Amino acid sequence: MGLIVASVLLVVAEAELNRTGLGQPLQRLGDGINGLFMLELSLRYWTANRKARFFQNYWLDILSVVPLWRGLRLLRLLRLLRLGILLNRRLARRAGPLSTSLSLQIGIFLVIGLILIGGTLAIYQFEGDPEGNFSNLNEAFWWSVFTMIAAEPIGAEASTGPGRLVTLVVTLSGLTMFAVLTGIVSAVMIERLREALEVRLMELDELRGHIVICGWNRSGHLVIEELQSDPKLRECPIVIVAEFVETPERDLRKVDRSQLYFHTGDYTALDVLESIGIRQASQAILLADSTRPRSDQDRDARTVLAALTIEKLNPSIHTCAQLLDRRNDVQMRVAGVEDVVVGDEMTSHLIATSTRNRGLTDILAELLTVQIGNQFYKVPLPKSWVGLTFAQGSLRAKQDFDGILVAIERRQGGSRTSRVNPPADTELLEDDLIVVIARQAPHS
Repeated sequence: MGLIVASVLLVVAEAELNRTGLGQPLQRLGDGINGLFMLELSLRYWTANRKARFFQNYWLDILSVVPLWRGLRLLRLLRLLRLGILLNRRLARRAGPLSTSLSLQIGIFLVIGLILIGGTLAIYQFEGDPEGNFSNLNEAFWWSVFTMIAAEPIGAEASTGPGRLVTLVVTLSGLTMFAVLTGIVSAVMIERLREALEVRLMELDELRGHIVICGWNRSGHLVIEELQSDPKLRECPIVIVAEFVETPERDLRKVDRSQLYFHTGDYTALDVLESIGIRQASQAILLADSTRPRSDQDRDARTVLAALTIEKLNPSIHTCAQLLDRRNDVQMRVAGVEDVVVGDEMTSHLIATSTRNRGLTDILAELLTVQIGNQFYKVPLPKSWVGLTFAQGSLRAKQDFDGILVAIERRQGGSRTSRVNPPADTELLEDDLIVVIARQAPHS
């Protein structure tokens, strides 16, 4: 954004100093910045999966780097539109009416600024006369302002063909902006402007290594908050797919929405899963969907069907599913789902445990969140631990990363099984995974 502002200022400075012969150094500096933008666009084109989409999204940026006749340097002002998009992307991280309203205002003022600066430089270039009209940039600027407001030339009239064309553009732009400012009070205009300024970092089918959340319920925002609290997952894109009547914007006030993608559709359908890039996703979370009124049995059935489809499309994906009835766990294991959580069952166990052990709730709450204190981590066994006993490993865990060794996960046959607090003389093997309680992720 800083380079865009610098580029526009250099265009203005060049126009003023070129007549005095002092604009050559600024012109070279502007060409250097323009070269950086050309390099960026080249890299974007090289990495784009769909070249046609690249030209569709960046055609204005391509026009702004045309390194031809000096008069075409005015096309660099088009970068102001990209500045508006980048500012709006930052505002998207903050939900709420204020950010939406502010993004609209930024868009309008940048378009007005583009018209005024473009009109000023163009009329100064084509009509500037040291002894007559438009003798300096200040006069050209105020001509551009008053012409746009009054929708007719004010102060002076163009005498050349290009100058008259600039006058026509500024006049029509003034009429257009007046219509926009008048109509912005309507909900339709506000929505259209918001959509015009909104930008996605990439299309859903171009995501790689992202997390897919299928279904939505009142605990969904807590899941996202917890994921984004983990430093390893903070920048990971999250795609939420469900049969939304209205996307849950209000519930997500505390999360970074720049990494969230909503897709309205039936997540049990093959084409919907394909459209959100399920084959390239790294993890899938299946929530007991409550976006539509259904029985608990139907909600679990949809979860099982989605799990079967996802595991078929992407066998390497890690899937965690929420069930309402433990009896459906068999189908999930057959589907290849790694982790199954039965919400009501887990809550009942926590309540009973807290009743038997008073004051245990706070300890369990700390261990189950990454946002405060200690939490569980599952990591590969450090090479220096191979051959140690579980008791010796417990001592090393405290010494190496101030953690507590809780369990080991060992491969047996074609699957892995967990052993919580095994006998002290249990030997630690090279292929084991260990579960520890620590303040931060242990390093091997």
